[in-house]
Amino acid sequence: MSPRKASNWVDRGDALEETLGRVLGHALGFKADDPRLREHLVAIRGLVEADATEVHVTRYVRPLFPLFLERDVDATLTRTLGIALWHIAKAGLVRDGARRRIDELTRQLPRGPRLADQLRDAILGAPVEESTRAPAVVPSPTVAAAMRRR
Repeated sequence: MSPRKASNWVDRGDALEETLGRVLGHALGFKADDPRLREHLVAIRGLVEADATEVHVTRYVRPLFPLFLERDVDATLTRTLGIALWHIAKAGLVRDGARRRIDELTRQLPRGPRLADQLRDAILGAPVEESTRAPAVVPSPTVAAAMRRR
């Protein structure tokens, strides 16, 4: 499956901050790319990179509601949002770390010969054997007719 047809943001390779912005922006009533969210997205990513828990992210997010919406919201909503943001950040960080490690290991692999060269060498190096079968004999038309009548 190509990354563009993947069903989720992790497999598609969407940017971590973009997804965090979409979720946090929706909760706070802003568009995902609103510049007022940028510093908070960086902070949430930093919290998760520093091994913060969902509780830490929730404690960070809770004061944003009165700041942006000018009203308090239910603790269940902020807790759910904190958990969601933590999982988004963790999934994106794990994905990005795995990609970096794969790239690093790939660069360390020795360069092998090209496939075309491998195939050429295999063909040229294949043993040439004499055939043990007798060559095919095409019967004369008279013999072929007699064989069909049998």
